[in-house]
Amino acid sequence: MKRVLQLLVRLYPAWWRRRYGHELEALLEDSGSHDVWDLFCAAMEMQIKTWSFGRIVTVCGIAGLLVAGTISFLFVPYPYRSTAVLKSRGDRSPEGWNALIGAAFTSQTLSDIIRQEHLYADAPTETAIDRMRRGIRVRPTAPNLMQVSFGYEDPLRAQRVSQDLAGRIVTANLIPSANPNRQLIQLVAAPTQAERQIEGKVRTAFTALGLPVGLLLGAILAFILRRRAPAAG
Repeated sequence: MKRVLQLLVRLYPAWWRRRYGHELEALLEDSGSHDVWDLFCAAMEMQIKTWSFGRIVTVCGIAGLLVAGTISFLFVPYPYRSTAVLKSRGDRSPEGWNALIGAAFTSQTLSDIIRQEHLYADAPTETAIDRMRRGIRVRPTAPNLMQVSFGYEDPLRAQRVSQDLAGRIVTANLIPSANPNRQLIQLVAAPTQAERQIEGKVRTAFTALGLPVGLLLGAILAFILRRRAPAAG
């Protein structure tokens, strides 16, 4: 912890460290304070106050771009999607479809597919399952028709997984609790070749939006710091 505190002290401006650095280190050592967050925030505030208006705006713009890019990567769906169509011999209610999907897409089933197709490399099992669920889309297009699709960064894997998901639904349909009326279901349209979808454009647009938002926030921050500067002096 002592080394961490010393590193935080070095975040303060050089002129400030020359004047107060040793006093702060001694104070931290005597008090045993480990309030890392307060030290970090104070150092960042003091650093930013020494920056020019243009530097503050530029840094905030870059930070906004990086944050938006990270968010879009984690939460915006993957750009390639393959879709299959299933048909039931007899109409099914939304509840009936949901029961079938629940029986088909268990956590164990999705975990097996993830291992088989080597999806989401290096992600913990629970995280990978959650990401896979976000990549799956199930949409009834009629009382007896349902589309099932999967989105992923690799178009070939997206198509194979879509085929596997459709097969799991057909298999789950044999379970009496998931199909109490014993209605047959069959694949009527094999998974399409995965195509780049609108999600890719959304991800790019969302990332690009981070730049103007960051620039705007930087301008506001610089304005606030300039307004506070006279009072601080």
